[in-house]
Amino acid sequence: MAQKIKLTLGNAEAVIELLMDDAPESSKLLQGLLPLEQRARHSMESGREVYLLLDPKTDIPEENQTIYQTVGDVLMYYKPSVFVEPSWTGYANQMPVLSWVYERDTAIMGTYGPLATNVVGTITEGLGKLQTEAPRMRREGMGTMSFSLTG
Repeated sequence: MAQKIKLTLGNAEAVIELLMDDAPESSKLLQGLLPLEQRARHSMESGREVYLLLDPKTDIPEENQTIYQTVGDVLMYYKPSVFVEPSWTGYANQMPVLSWVYERDTAIMGTYGPLATNVVGTITEGLGKLQTEAPRMRREGMGTMSFSLTG
């Protein structure tokens, strides 16, 4: 049976199916971090990506990585801190994040080009609602995003 996670962004809810066969360590890590809830952040350098910060001590294994992210991908990776808070570069050069992609014109970028990300899951239900809510929040102000186990 597939492992599923509920994603909530504002008024939109979606279901993520974890890629337990392709990213077993990352999937288990994510399940152990749940529930997560904080202010959503919209990527400005990468396109249509919404993310939240993970605990700085989170150790993300390298598995199921790609530089070709696509719509509905759920990702775990280290985002350069200058893209999160420019003032953080003095003490942290990268921050672990959990994110998802909602449109095709997205390319996760590092400071020197494309950045490899772990694809840990796929949004299987509710993507259309997220595709409406994310741009609305980007225009009007980002709200709360949460990830929790289903059932």
